[in-house]
Amino acid sequence: MITEYPLTKSNRIRLAQVFRNVPRVDISIECVLEDQMGFAYVDNAERASAYLIRIGPFHYFAGDVSGTGAQEMLKGFPPYNLFMSASAGWAEAFKDFYGERFVTIERYCFSSENLSLEHVAKLCQASKVAQEVKQMDVTLLERLKGKDHFIDVSDFESPSDFAERGIGFYFEKDGEVVGAAYSSLVYSMGIEVSLFVEEAYRRQGVATVLSANLIRWCLEHNMDAHWDAANPESCKLAEKLGYTSAGSYQAYYLKGQ
Repeated sequence: MITEYPLTKSNRIRLAQVFRNVPRVDISIECVLEDQMGFAYVDNAERASAYLIRIGPFHYFAGDVSGTGAQEMLKGFPPYNLFMSASAGWAEAFKDFYGERFVTIERYCFSSENLSLEHVAKLCQASKVAQEVKQMDVTLLERLKGKDHFIDVSDFESPSDFAERGIGFYFEKDGEVVGAAYSSLVYSMGIEVSLFVEEAYRRQGVATVLSANLIRWCLEHNMDAHWDAANPESCKLAEKLGYTSAGSYQAYYLKGQ
């Protein structure tokens, strides 16, 4: 039976050991290892052989894929969710079991090593909407709470928790938030960048200035701004901001029946 794995110190050490060689495609694994956000699951709390880390729809697997516990995790994987990375053999097992329902998605890695504070500061200042960019706060998040909105901070405990641990910037037009760049995940060394701009406001520099403000804040506070791209537009923006391409990787999406 798959059960939640309490994030005690000893259990987090064990998770760090079994996930040591699982590719880091974002910061989700680190978030759970630090008990910042997210959940861990095992097939047997006393004698675990299969491990799952989950944050929202994103899943990461480790351990023995041939055991009954791993097979239970495989069969219980919910549709419309993402398989992000795993130790050897897991992706192949999923492909064999789900066939064409298990769809390959190419995603793109970027290094933040060459980001420049001077460069992103110039991007912030050059935008025609520079003065209209605001920092996300409790008031904004309380206003959006319970609404179907692209700003999703559900992995934080509350709007106040986001205000304390997270960071974000937004652009508002006629009383409506039409774009935002913010930390969807956080851990001690940095954040995961999330960005969305409404269609009507794209290709006008809004995404650039929002992202640049977020990255500038991270550089000023010695925090890494991790960028994981899902499409060519995100790749182009990353390079404009000063990220360096680090290749691509395969993730997977499980379609419904």
